[in-house]
Amino acid sequence: MKNIHFLILIVLLIPAMIYLFAFNQIYRSQHTQKTMLEKVGDECAGIAENSVANMTAVVEFQKLEIQGRKFNVMRRCMADHAYFESPKWTAYAKPMAQSDALNQKISEDEAIENLRRSHMVIFKTDSNQPIYWEYRP
Repeated sequence: MKNIHFLILIVLLIPAMIYLFAFNQIYRSQHTQKTMLEKVGDECAGIAENSVANMTAVVEFQKLEIQGRKFNVMRRCMADHAYFESPKWTAYAKPMAQSDALNQKISEDEAIENLRRSHMVIFKTDSNQPIYWEYRP
């Protein structure tokens, strides 16, 4: 009799454990879904990478041309999806660019462009700094 109770307990416990495991997986996947910005950003980053995939550079100038093309494609793709440079980000980045320009002995325009290029590929919000992209339908 004791064995039958134990067997019934096992038979009931296995489906319950399977259900809990499956529910946990569904719950996790729902809470780790990407935001629209992350989806669009990943898509545009892929398009930008593909736009320069067959290009090769021998001299430094060619490397800069390839990099410029890649980020131009990124900007246009994001604009096609109604994402543009955020004025909040611009206000945040200006003092940083001025400081970088002095420290690196480069122009402020080059410093702000360097910041743009590094921040335009960040698609997750951070409480320490404003996100580069702003959705404007």
